[in-house]
Amino acid sequence: MSAGYGRLIWRNGVLMPWEEATVHISSVGHASVSAAFEGVHSYWSSTRETLHGFRLRDHMQRLLESLRMSWMEPEFDADALVTATVELLASWQTTGKDLHIRPWGFAAGTHRNQMVPGGTPAEIAIETWEFESKLGQGRTCTLAVSSWPRFNHGASPASMKVFSNYHNGRLGNIDARARGADWPVFLNTNGHVTESSGSCIALVEHGRLVTPTLSDGVLDSITRRTLIQLAQEELGLDVETRPVERTELYLADEIFLMGTSAEVLPAVEVDGFPIGDGKTAGEITQAIEARYHDTVRAVTGKHDEWLTPVHLDRAPGAPSFLSPTGSSDAGSSK
Repeated sequence: MSAGYGRLIWRNGVLMPWEEATVHISSVGHASVSAAFEGVHSYWSSTRETLHGFRLRDHMQRLLESLRMSWMEPEFDADALVTATVELLASWQTTGKDLHIRPWGFAAGTHRNQMVPGGTPAEIAIETWEFESKLGQGRTCTLAVSSWPRFNHGASPASMKVFSNYHNGRLGNIDARARGADWPVFLNTNGHVTESSGSCIALVEHGRLVTPTLSDGVLDSITRRTLIQLAQEELGLDVETRPVERTELYLADEIFLMGTSAEVLPAVEVDGFPIGDGKTAGEITQAIEARYHDTVRAVTGKHDEWLTPVHLDRAPGAPSFLSPTGSSDAGSSK
């Protein structure tokens, strides 16, 4: 088993040992083009002494939507996938750790040709591994506007969280690192700011929070939704979602990236232009990060509807089975 991974993986209704969750090498390739995935964090709450999946059902619902937009047919509904994930997390039988969750769906069977037919059944797998949250640790990053434009929203919708969309981000990452920056910022073909390679972006301008509109080719990020709501409800900020020009990046008072893995990541430089003092996060970014920390850690007790508790005493002693509707039938879903 690879270091840091859970000992079990959930695959199509079966909770199985990590080493046994394999596919034939001939199944890799064209089947990957249509594959969709999610990234979800589960955070340990020392206040409640419980692990919580953060907005777990929202992520599972988006996974199913991505698969359907990719013309594949998943057999499990969101509630069944939430139940499976809770069982998988409970199998860790450990306290005090934060765990990352990656559910993903891919075309079942072997597809040797370029076309994965519409209506292809989708296998779904869920894996978990340890991660270390960086919230509240004072980290920052530098950004560079990518020489690679954001892929056209009309050609491959940004609302589909599919692996193939992320090759654009990979090229941007390589470009940014070659230029001495940590992460790229992509412009669309209209020259508007979209997002980074695996996270959305927000600017602070004169006390207002500004973030690109989804129609400019931005993933409908669940973290983005969360932070917009927290900024409005708890900090009383005005939030603008609109087209953002490149020059606004250079003149912004504050900038941060946001996403499941990025969490809240302050940027202190774009293309050599210092943001704020060029060294530390701005006050509004710090306040948003603090609210996010307290929310995911269940410190305040607000937004419990976003938290799915995982009770470690319900961990399975042996592989179990789930039907597509989430009931505990003794059989495979296929």
